[in-house]
Amino acid sequence: MGVLQGHRAGRRLTDRGDFQDMGALEYEPATPIDDEHADTVDLDTLAQESLHLLSTDFSDDLDRLFALGGSSGGARPKILTAIDGDDWIIKFPSSVDPPSIGETEYRISCLARECGIVMPETRLFPSKRCAGYFGVKRFDRVRQTDGSTRKMHMVSAGGLLETSHRIANLDYGLLMRLTMRMTDSAEECERMYRLMCFNVFIGNRDDHAKNFSYLYDRDHATWRLSPAYDLTENPGINGEHTTAVNGKGRGITLADLTGIGVKAGIPRARCLSIAKDMQERIADAGFAVRD
Repeated sequence: MGVLQGHRAGRRLTDRGDFQDMGALEYEPATPIDDEHADTVDLDTLAQESLHLLSTDFSDDLDRLFALGGSSGGARPKILTAIDGDDWIIKFPSSVDPPSIGETEYRISCLARECGIVMPETRLFPSKRCAGYFGVKRFDRVRQTDGSTRKMHMVSAGGLLETSHRIANLDYGLLMRLTMRMTDSAEECERMYRLMCFNVFIGNRDDHAKNFSYLYDRDHATWRLSPAYDLTENPGINGEHTTAVNGKGRGITLADLTGIGVKAGIPRARCLSIAKDMQERIADAGFAVRD
């Protein structure tokens, strides 16, 4: 039996022979797993094996997938791998996804950045089978001057509020108040406002409690809203947002959005300017502006 240092959720085999988890804790096996070909990862093969594993509970390459974290949680299978010394998460399509899902999420990440959303670095990794695989650089790890990696404390809104991400019981007004309580910053509240508007306009109704997180800045002893993640077009449950806007899961208007922003202390003119600019950018990019 290995030495359990905490809950594990998705792992990558490191040079030391232990596992680096998706979260803050690690698992070290008593017997090292052979991963001698880690630098020659074939993403197409891993994607195919991940789908096979999900549909049959079996894979000829199970140890390989386990070492790379291919069985980690979330709507889509993914791996955790190192690129140029940094940790990256690469997602594969699920059985219900179109082959273009990776390219779509990459385009949305670029669009979010254009809309003023703070995003981690993202890439579209090439594939011979589909339009490409979406990859995102981890933002809860900081590279030190000596080349080592320091973990940052990260907590989700779901963890802070002790609520399940499977229950639609949040409102963006509550997230605004939580953001102010955590960060004591009007700027961070505006970041949450932008994220709310983007989720509404892009049609991301899977905006549950685990998709909003806060990072602890140890150097300044402050919390801040994490970069945005898991931004996709998603119909949600029964076509409604998991996190409501002014009590609404659908049929959300500019008045609903600006009302949330104004209550958080953002000037109404500023709220309208941000929302309208975002609407135009999303429409120009070819995405349907949704309620």
